[in-house]
Amino acid sequence: MRTLPTIVAALCLTAPVAAAQAAAPGAAPGDARLRHDLQLLADSGVIRAPLTAWPVSWDEVARDLARAGDVASQPAHVAAARERVRAALERAAASGEWRAGGRLAGSAEPMSLRRFGDVPREEGELEGSLQFTGERFAARLQATVVADAGDGESVRPDGSYVGAALGNWMLTAGWLDRWWGPGWEGSLILGTNHRPIPALTLERNLSDPFETNWLSWIGQWRLAMTYGLLDGDREDYPNAHFFGMRITWKPHPRLEIGLSRSAQLCGDGRDCGLDTFWDMFIGNDNDQALEDQPGNQLGGYDFRWSLPWLPVALYGQVIGEDEANRMPSKFLGQFGLETWGGAGSATWRLHVEYADTVCGFYDSLPEYGCAYLNGIYTDGYQFRNRAIGHSLDGDSEQLAAGLLWVNGDGSSWELAAQSARINRKGANLVHSVSTDPLDLVSVDVYHRRAFLGGELSVGVGYEQRESDAAKDDDLRAFAQWARQFQ
Repeated sequence: MRTLPTIVAALCLTAPVAAAQAAAPGAAPGDARLRHDLQLLADSGVIRAPLTAWPVSWDEVARDLARAGDVASQPAHVAAARERVRAALERAAASGEWRAGGRLAGSAEPMSLRRFGDVPREEGELEGSLQFTGERFAARLQATVVADAGDGESVRPDGSYVGAALGNWMLTAGWLDRWWGPGWEGSLILGTNHRPIPALTLERNLSDPFETNWLSWIGQWRLAMTYGLLDGDREDYPNAHFFGMRITWKPHPRLEIGLSRSAQLCGDGRDCGLDTFWDMFIGNDNDQALEDQPGNQLGGYDFRWSLPWLPVALYGQVIGEDEANRMPSKFLGQFGLETWGGAGSATWRLHVEYADTVCGFYDSLPEYGCAYLNGIYTDGYQFRNRAIGHSLDGDSEQLAAGLLWVNGDGSSWELAAQSARINRKGANLVHSVSTDPLDLVSVDVYHRRAFLGGELSVGVGYEQRESDAAKDDDLRAFAQWARQFQ
């Protein structure tokens, strides 16, 4: 893990400076249809930007769409996706305007294992927002009132932020969701299973390649660094800090590679000076006594490779829970395959994904009671009682599949199914899903369409849970309506 800061320093010192087009907000994770459309356009050669780190830069999407030229030669389903992305861009990043939005949602038995697609977190949610995008500054004020809040916070600022464009860098402060990795069912290091961590983030806006010959081979690249506060109830060290850093690059238009790193540090009762941060940043921790170590760190690699001869992509992510010889070790793993196609102006995507969150998942004798746990932060790698990494939390295994169908008018259907074994040995006593071994099987169907000037999303599902103590099942459902006002 110590090599990543060196790479970051080299990249920042040699990066070309490009002027940002506007202080446009990024495309937030959670919209599976938008992600499908962007990826379809990327695999069709329309969009060049890396797409495995969310939020995705709207400025770069706008530039790629503008320079892609005429769509007349493209298949109807690619042209339809391009128009949907263009419409989403206009709604999200209209410069020089204040725009209001609202959302109303209700859910029976909210999902325990959250995926990339956004669904209501609580039984009832009422949200209002006001957003502005300017040439250099952007802001969104958003408040959500929830019923029966799982973490006791019934009024939430999630989604609020202020941001400023600094050359080709965006500096934001606020409560923004992030998703790091190519998976559809989860990210092993930073996803949207938990509520957004309040954080200060610096990230590259346009992913222009280096101009120097010795680095130009990297291709399009982005860098994001975030530093946040794990507020809320913790029994170990309340108000611990969170650091995350991710680099993604495309050495070939069909290959995207990512390096990610995260850390828990500081907190009430722990040292939190510049030396603590520096020790964490350079990886000076495992050779010290536990009480002197700066914190808990994870780091690893991921990729997505789109095959040149078939509409098929392979992807994977491995994240190390420990360090050996200055490199990540004791890996958790996630691997998947996705394929896509079109029928007239309609388009579809199918993915199959496997994840195993036990340390050394590839060994005949993996290490249980290791993943997402730490001797310092005994409450685990969690924020507000949910895993910061994969929604499975540690020592779990999942096989899942999803099929998304998008009509030319933007209405969509999605089918999701999974089989999971949670906390397999019962070694994780602070597990966010179940402190006992649990087998879980679920199937969900979602539908989305325009309705009353906004967009309506509905879903129904069935979940069966079985442990040594009990076996039960539930039907679940949700309905959500959202609208943006001019």
